[in-house]
Amino acid sequence: MRIHHLSLEAIGPFVGHHEVDLDQLSAGGLFLLEGPTGSGKSTLIDAITFALYGTLGSPARDDRLPSAHAAGAEPVIEVVFSTGAGIYRVRRTPAFQRPKRRGEGTTRQNATARLWRLESVSDPSGEPLAATTQEVGTEVRRIVRLDRSQFSQTVVLPQGRFSTFLRAKPDERAAVLQDVFGTEVYQRVQDQLVAMAREARKELEAARREVTGCVGNLGSLLPDDDASVTVLEQAAAELDSPAMEEAASAVVARAESEHAAAETRREEARAAERAAQRVLDAERDLAQRVRRRRELLAEQEQLAARADAVTALGEELAAARRAAVAAGALRAEAAARAAVEHAEEQLARVCAASADGPDADLTDLGLGALRELVTALTGERGGLVELLTLEAGLAGREAAVEADGTALAARRTALEGRRAVLASRPGQRERLSQALSRIQREAMSVPAAEARVTACRAVRDAARDVAQRLAQLVAAEAAATAATSRATAATQEEQTVRSRWIAGMAGSLAAELEPGTPCTVCGATEHPAPAPRSPEHATAEDVDAAAARRARAEDAVGAARETRAQAEARLRAAQEASGGTALADAEESLTAAEQELKDARDAVRLAALHEQELAVFDEETDTLRGAVSGEENALAAATEELRGRRAALASDRERCSRGAAEAGTVAARVQRIESRLSTARRVVEARDAHHAARRRQDESAAALAAALTESGFADAAQATAAQLPATRMAELEREVAEHGGATARVRECLAEAPIASLTGEEVPRVEETQALQAERQTALISATELAGRAADSLARLRRCHRSLSEVLARHHVVTERAAPVLRMGELAAAGEGNARATTLSTFVLLRRFEDVVAAANDRLAVMSDGRYSLTRIDEREGRSRKAGLGLAVHDHVTETTRDPHTLSGGETFYVSLCLALGLADVVTSEAGGISLDTLFIDEGFGSLDPHTLDGVLGELSRLQAGGRAVGIVSHVSELKERIADRIEVRRLPSGASTLTVRA
Repeated sequence: MRIHHLSLEAIGPFVGHHEVDLDQLSAGGLFLLEGPTGSGKSTLIDAITFALYGTLGSPARDDRLPSAHAAGAEPVIEVVFSTGAGIYRVRRTPAFQRPKRRGEGTTRQNATARLWRLESVSDPSGEPLAATTQEVGTEVRRIVRLDRSQFSQTVVLPQGRFSTFLRAKPDERAAVLQDVFGTEVYQRVQDQLVAMAREARKELEAARREVTGCVGNLGSLLPDDDASVTVLEQAAAELDSPAMEEAASAVVARAESEHAAAETRREEARAAERAAQRVLDAERDLAQRVRRRRELLAEQEQLAARADAVTALGEELAAARRAAVAAGALRAEAAARAAVEHAEEQLARVCAASADGPDADLTDLGLGALRELVTALTGERGGLVELLTLEAGLAGREAAVEADGTALAARRTALEGRRAVLASRPGQRERLSQALSRIQREAMSVPAAEARVTACRAVRDAARDVAQRLAQLVAAEAAATAATSRATAATQEEQTVRSRWIAGMAGSLAAELEPGTPCTVCGATEHPAPAPRSPEHATAEDVDAAAARRARAEDAVGAARETRAQAEARLRAAQEASGGTALADAEESLTAAEQELKDARDAVRLAALHEQELAVFDEETDTLRGAVSGEENALAAATEELRGRRAALASDRERCSRGAAEAGTVAARVQRIESRLSTARRVVEARDAHHAARRRQDESAAALAAALTESGFADAAQATAAQLPATRMAELEREVAEHGGATARVRECLAEAPIASLTGEEVPRVEETQALQAERQTALISATELAGRAADSLARLRRCHRSLSEVLARHHVVTERAAPVLRMGELAAAGEGNARATTLSTFVLLRRFEDVVAAANDRLAVMSDGRYSLTRIDEREGRSRKAGLGLAVHDHVTETTRDPHTLSGGETFYVSLCLALGLADVVTSEAGGISLDTLFIDEGFGSLDPHTLDGVLGELSRLQAGGRAVGIVSHVSELKERIADRIEVRRLPSGASTLTVRA
């Protein structure tokens, strides 16, 4: 992987737009990134890391990326990089606070990201690959094949984490190597084999449980003292399939024999029970026939005793049926006679009612004359119906005409009032228009008032900010002073500890002497007077700890000074913005401006109200004008319509007078006609009814005579006496029919073969045969239960036998299938049978890691003057497996092996550097690995002495031959003289920083 180009804007202390062409800068293979402490050198490394991965590892560090010196400006980072997969450009903007688009204050702008594939490093456009932070992160991780933590251990080695890969645990180091060399496929194979072995063990255990369960089920069906149970359990414990099959087959065979014997006994009991049941059924049938014959003979005697009475009832029923034939004629003749009498009475009443009235002459007229009179009166009344209705509505119409005339007069008066109001409205509108013009002139000053408020508020805010910035500056100066004091104390403490360490070196070497072992200083094997260890002796670890505390204190001084410079810049900016105005004066000016703005806005609202009022006034005027015009037209039409109604009323009154004639009114004349017409109709109806009744009486008398002759009666009295009610006739019919039916039924039943064959001397033996059948049935039930239990036991034993055979077959298949899987799983997971006790994924990485250590030792021999070399050791990866990826440092001076944690700061730096460069060499030479062509080293050179520094720089310069580039981040002045290509970072008076590329 190579970084080609970096551009950034509004990132950390860098306010403006800056671009770095790393291809040009690294043409010599080695370049320097230098500047004062806290000026922003590490920010460039952080920018590259953030551009690729979208985070620096913590939200706090991410939030510090946007520049505090360019508030509101969009922070942007662009990086062009290449891998074996191609050339890419990634652009990211961290989350930052931007000004709100509406109103005051700021709002959070979320982070963005985009990724392009480029044809060349200078390609300005490219092919878009991703446009969201999540998509870009996924694509970059796929392209680079390193996560952020691994990137920081192999490509970018930042402050405080330079030795992470050197001091990493074996499993952590394995994760880095796996991703770098692309050997994750072996880890996946290992995981798959382990998972398959785990599943195979589960299948074996499940099959064993199935065998045990089937044997237990089979044993539960047998008696506790059965010897077969012990045989099955022993065979199951030993998983002896043939023994289990043999024992189970014997158990089933024995059950089959027992079941056959029980079935034979059941069939014998069933035959005996059926014979007893047949005898019982025959005796029960005989008893039933004897009882039936006795009942039929008794019923026959009862029917013979009632025969005479039933014959008399039949004769009475026959006479009633003949009388029923003439009953209709008798009723019709009586009804006709009564109708004649009623018609005569009704005619007499009608004539008597008309004898003393004005219509007495109607009783003397004949039926034809009366009919003609009814027709004439009906026609006369029909001709007066219209006049009758017209006469009834005359009074209401006259009242309505008078009321409408009064209403028209009132409407004319109201119309005159509206005309007067309409005439006064032009003057009112003129007064409203003048008031609106005056208010609109006052409302025109709102923009100026708003601008004045904005300016006064900005001055007031700046005046407030001056006080806050001044307090921040005082706090920053106090913090810088305190940090300087702590740094001075830490430097003095480091010098003291180092002096104690140097003074006690003789005692430390003497403490390591052993009799017969050569001294590492003089080579003697005898040690007559070893130097004692001083009580104030300090170890190398104490020196490293003091140096680390001194470095942290110096970093804190730089950060505090940078904070103080930023506070000074912010205070100057606030003072310039306030223009030297005091806070009280700014507050007073703002209050006055806000009051002016309020008055102007009130005038705007009042003008809007007056405009609305004027519009409503004009609308009301138009409405009133239209109403007056419409009312005038309506009054003219209503007056004309009232005149026509009065003329029609006079004409209708004259028609009614002519129609009334001598009666005075039409209603009186119609009433007289209806009275005479009603009387005439009653006389006609009474005479018609009398004539009809006479005719029906004659017809019914003739019909009665014919009916009596037909039914055989001498006269009507005899027929009437023979009549019976319908209920009585129904009773007689039922009694006669029931007697006849019962007699026939008894005769037929006695003639049936089962009854006719009896002599009356038979004696049934039901109780004896019933007791015998119950005894045989009990024996059958017992035999059936025994056979059922035997069949159920046999069926369950057979099922258990089949299940056991199937389970044994499955266990055999599972065992054969699982054997190679278990073997491979144990080998891959460093289990039983793995002689090296190393997992598959670790075994694959051992050779490559040895190559990395060998490549690192080539450079370490030069940088350490041959004193140190790295050695791969086997360290435990878990409870029983060995990783083989441990590291130790061999000291060739003392011929001892040391843990990397015991190295001093300078030693840790160049050993870690050799390991990182060795990793890059091996990865680059691997066909499937990641090419690490760019390496950034952030600080660490200040801990090297001049001789070691020469060796380190010489090794780094040799990287140019392999086409790689190394960027060194340092403020050590000696490096400026040795490295010409550089990025110079300088702090500006405002507290911000700028950079210059010198290549």
